[in-house]
Amino acid sequence: MRRIGWVPAVVVLFLLSGVAATGCGRGHRSAAPTALPPAEAARVLIDRNWMDLWPENERQRLHVFRFTPAMGGGVFQDRTLFKGTFELFRFAIDGKALEIELPETGEHVRTGYRIDRVDGPAPFDLRLTFERSPRGPRVYYGRTDETAGDSLALPLPQP
Repeated sequence: MRRIGWVPAVVVLFLLSGVAATGCGRGHRSAAPTALPPAEAARVLIDRNWMDLWPENERQRLHVFRFTPAMGGGVFQDRTLFKGTFELFRFAIDGKALEIELPETGEHVRTGYRIDRVDGPAPFDLRLTFERSPRGPRVYYGRTDETAGDSLALPLPQP
């Protein structure tokens, strides 16, 4: 089992400062999901924003997980585009399971997880499902084409 340590809060919050809302719809398409093998799922889990929904406006509440071993752990956010709360965690990947330690509360959660290739809801093409979510809902979505520079920031209206 690979052990992951602490996450510097400032760096993680900078990375997760937000996803440029592009007006994409939330409609599902009909393609059947395809599960990733465990080794590929472990790779795809890392350094990606996993969101329970694509926000349609700046006040819609969303939940975000990000697993960032290069920074020592991960972060969970309960937020809107401009305001929210975060919780840092440590994690280890153990085959098809995640060991998650939440230092603030002392909780330890072991949960199975699965990543599927899906066709929506737009703009997503990946789905992360926890057997037992450590925080928030059990299902989150991600994008294969996400880059480290992607954020969750909504463009400000022009005067």
